[in-house]
Amino acid sequence: MKLAPTQSPVLTQPVLTQEEAFARIRLLRSPSIGPVSYAQLLRRFGAAASALEGLPDLGKRGRLQYAPVPAAKIEAEINAVRKARAIGSTFRSNIPTCCANWKARRRS
Repeated sequence: MKLAPTQSPVLTQPVLTQEEAFARIRLLRSPSIGPVSYAQLLRRFGAAASALEGLPDLGKRGRLQYAPVPAAKIEAEINAVRKARAIGSTFRSNIPTCCANWKARRRS
């Protein structure tokens, strides 16, 4: 793909649906799936959801066990990140107050 000097390859990527993004995270986090396997599976199946469905069959052919990571595990990780962000935003919003209190205590 030849890009114009001002064109970014990131901007030319299609926008993912939430379902496809979730399926891609599951595929990436699945045991024995690294970046190369991930890219090959997406090329072969066209979508992460299809690749997840095909994982067990691929393992049978090569005598390996490929199983997608459970969706509940990814959901728990996403919820943990959201919770951490909420805590972080609360902390960041209190920084000016904390700094002012700290400076006041330091002066006395």
